[in-house]
Amino acid sequence: MELTELKNKIIQAFSGSKDELDKILTFVEQDQAVFPFNKYEHLLCSLMDNGGLTYEQYLEIRLEYTSENPNLWIFEISAPRGFGEKFAQTYVQGKCSKLRKPSKKIDPNFSGEYDLWLDGIKIEVKASRAVDRDSDEPLYIKALSRNTKKRFLMNFQQLKPQCCDVFIWVAVFRDQIVLWVMSSQEVQENPLYSKGQHRGNKGNEGQLHINDENIHVLDRYELKDDNLEKAIRDAANRNEQLINRCT
Repeated sequence: MELTELKNKIIQAFSGSKDELDKILTFVEQDQAVFPFNKYEHLLCSLMDNGGLTYEQYLEIRLEYTSENPNLWIFEISAPRGFGEKFAQTYVQGKCSKLRKPSKKIDPNFSGEYDLWLDGIKIEVKASRAVDRDSDEPLYIKALSRNTKKRFLMNFQQLKPQCCDVFIWVAVFRDQIVLWVMSSQEVQENPLYSKGQHRGNKGNEGQLHINDENIHVLDRYELKDDNLEKAIRDAANRNEQLINRCT
């Protein structure tokens, strides 16, 4: 349930007259709402004050909305490192207990160039949130669901295929979290991958834009059986095969 659906749900629950509803909607739209007093909170309070919406109905709508959108809190994480490192890497590690944080003890050549390690496999974790690309609202307002019909954009940045064997991309939707597991060579050869993310970079970093029109190209890499360890090992094997093919 996205915000437009939430608004429709609230309106449908109103038992007052159409004139009363129109008056309230006009008043709410004209109001200059600011966080945390947003227009949805204003709409609910106005409808309840009018007597056309009960507190029990409010609780029912609230429960349905929160249960259908369990990941909204992730869109409220403002610090990039808090989202990319604390959330995404922790989430991935929770999917596979064998994943370890790299160090010079397990990899003498380690210098911070990748995020996780699995029996010699170097893994980089990247994360992005699906948001309405036509909205200027804060992330938690323009967050989208997996089955959205709106235009969305996710950008996986600072990709260095030369520094890892496997990429795990964490795509956060308001109702679902999707993992794509790709070999570094598959990323480098992907037609969507663009080298030289920053001016003067000389090709050391790249990025990959995922949107509503091209997301289907990642279907084959999506983790669907929840066996992340196998997906990582399979991607590492594909990486070796692709490298051998090129040499």
